[in-house]
Amino acid sequence: MAYSYFSNNDFFQSIEDSFNNHFIENNLNVTLSINYFSMLNSTQNRQDLFSSIDYLLQRKSKKYDLYIFDSFFLKELYPHFIDLKEYLDNEYIDYYNNETIKYNYIYNGKWVGLPLFIKFMVLYSNDFYLNKYNKEIPKTWDQLIETAQYIMEQERIENKKSHLYGYNGLFSDIKEGTISSINSIRQFIYSCRDDKNSTVYPYIKSKITKNAFNKIKEIKEKVSMDELFKLSEHQTDTLLNEKNILLFAAFWNSELPNDNGLYNETLLPGLEEGISGSTLLGYNIGISKYIDDDKRNASIEVLKYFIDKEFQKEIIIKKFHKHSAIMDLYKEEEVCSILDCEIVNNLQFPIRPMEVNNYNEFEYQHKYLEHFYEFLYGNKNVDTVVNDIEDITKFYYMDLDKDNIFGIVVFSVINIFVIIVFASFIFSLFPQFKQYYAMFDLPMWINYIGASMFIIYSVLTRFGEPTRFKCHIFILMLLTGYTMLYVPSLSFVIVHYPKWNNKYMEWIKNNEKKFLYISYVIEALFMLLSAINPSFEPVRVYVESSKNYYQCEIDRKNIFGFILLIIEIIFHVALFITIIIFMILEWPIKPLRPFTKSLLNFLTLDGVAFFSLFLLQMISRDNYYIESLCPFTVLLVFIMKHIYLYIISVWFEISTKKKAKEEEMVNDLLKFNNGEGSTNITVNINDKSKIESAIQTNTDTVLSEATRKVSVSAYA
Repeated sequence: MAYSYFSNNDFFQSIEDSFNNHFIENNLNVTLSINYFSMLNSTQNRQDLFSSIDYLLQRKSKKYDLYIFDSFFLKELYPHFIDLKEYLDNEYIDYYNNETIKYNYIYNGKWVGLPLFIKFMVLYSNDFYLNKYNKEIPKTWDQLIETAQYIMEQERIENKKSHLYGYNGLFSDIKEGTISSINSIRQFIYSCRDDKNSTVYPYIKSKITKNAFNKIKEIKEKVSMDELFKLSEHQTDTLLNEKNILLFAAFWNSELPNDNGLYNETLLPGLEEGISGSTLLGYNIGISKYIDDDKRNASIEVLKYFIDKEFQKEIIIKKFHKHSAIMDLYKEEEVCSILDCEIVNNLQFPIRPMEVNNYNEFEYQHKYLEHFYEFLYGNKNVDTVVNDIEDITKFYYMDLDKDNIFGIVVFSVINIFVIIVFASFIFSLFPQFKQYYAMFDLPMWINYIGASMFIIYSVLTRFGEPTRFKCHIFILMLLTGYTMLYVPSLSFVIVHYPKWNNKYMEWIKNNEKKFLYISYVIEALFMLLSAINPSFEPVRVYVESSKNYYQCEIDRKNIFGFILLIIEIIFHVALFITIIIFMILEWPIKPLRPFTKSLLNFLTLDGVAFFSLFLLQMISRDNYYIESLCPFTVLLVFIMKHIYLYIISVWFEISTKKKAKEEEMVNDLLKFNNGEGSTNITVNINDKSKIESAIQTNTDTVLSEATRKVSVSAYA
């Protein structure tokens, strides 16, 4: 099965006859029949033919043994063909083992097919007009613009109705022109690189790419027009057979009739002289891996015949004047008398980027061209367009790269949160503030700061390309941080609940620190097991017309990891439910009620924060920024609680004491003015609260202080 955009009926019929005659003469029982499609005998285009081939191979069809396919579809089709390197002698492999062009038939180390012939783009220059105005073939794009402008102006002076145009770059905007258009863009970008010896294809957002895009548009606007640039390959082929329409054109080599005589084929220009770029495509022959052994063996013999050096020279080159992929042939004088070996030996092929993620090649090129044409034929600026093209396949995640402003802002914010936490600790060390943090001893500060680091820096797991471990450790760091906050509260309510008399509660009452350490050891064990066998996996989320990103999802196929996750969730849920149960049981105890009430409020806030995180995870599939900011629902609640407990409440207490001191000074002054015995005039705006406080029993006061000490450290 074979397809060619341009009619090659005589070619395929000829090679079929050549093969069959050869095998009849040698009494070999193999017959070749080529089912050939082209624009002339089929309504199918390249995409349709690819779909037909893909349809047959996906269903492991045995209808065809060999397929001749465009190397453009190498990535999509390679799984369906045998690895030719395993079946061919080294002689054949050596013929085609050329670093410059082998990317057209080798994918992921597999020799998918070998080229029956190759084609590449060249510059067609109109000899008639160049000779008429004594102009040379341009070697740079600026020379092309200058030459075309001059000749067009002179022709319009002679004939105001002249329809001579300077350049057709083959940027067709129809579906059938996708392959040629995308290759025209790629080779133009490659021709604008800074160094001839550089083989690295320019990055889409590089200065080279932007310069190339701008130069294409400059050529179109100065020496051509939209309608001409949009012509299909077939329409361009027609124009190239007329002498008075095109001065220059980028087009496939050897497509014009040999006796045309109108155009001269040379290397495409570059931004600088000596630098060029030309796309290479091959008509590869691949052997289906789904056919029977005897069919496969026969197919290998057919392939050997076509890729043999003698066939390539006598039939491909000498008879049909097409180009072979055996590059050593272009060192032979006989071959160079037929083809222009200087062009072939100086071609600068860009290595075609193959990674288009989950898109097939056509889908990706279609999206690429949509954005590019918004620049070429529309009003979008080049910076916006290259960003849009990059977004087709790029997957975003936060990092500290200078271009990732969003990641830098997020990193800065979480470090501000850390500074706020440490500032509270540092202020507690100053003598003038120490009394307001008297409820905290050093171990409690260490526990609180450690918990804060786990919670705040859990967001750092979202930086860099996601991994299974990063996905799992994010939720585990959050849970560990809150465990460190709430376990001291749990031990406190257990110790102060008078009705528990069983041996487990007695052990906790007598071993509070051990109880805390055991919970920390369990958390450490969870982290270790998560590192060994994470239960999450990063999944790529594709978003139309926006930024693609990664999302962490539970890997249900990983049985051990899934069970581990269930155990982690049960442990932490049980922990928080236990705290709630004790809060309910201890609600009647009046001295503990302020602590219980505060703890209940903060548990509610944390519950809402975690629920919001879960909800945002469910609805954020179309937005990279929402996905990245999900963790901040928990962080914001945490830092708001911290600011309230350790900054606002302390500030309020300082203000209250300052006010009380001012009242005392006023009262003393009034006493002094009224004499020693006059004590009936006082100023106190908080009489009611002071009276209520004064009637508290000593026991309640002590218990309340103990309550405050634990509660503040635990639920901050």
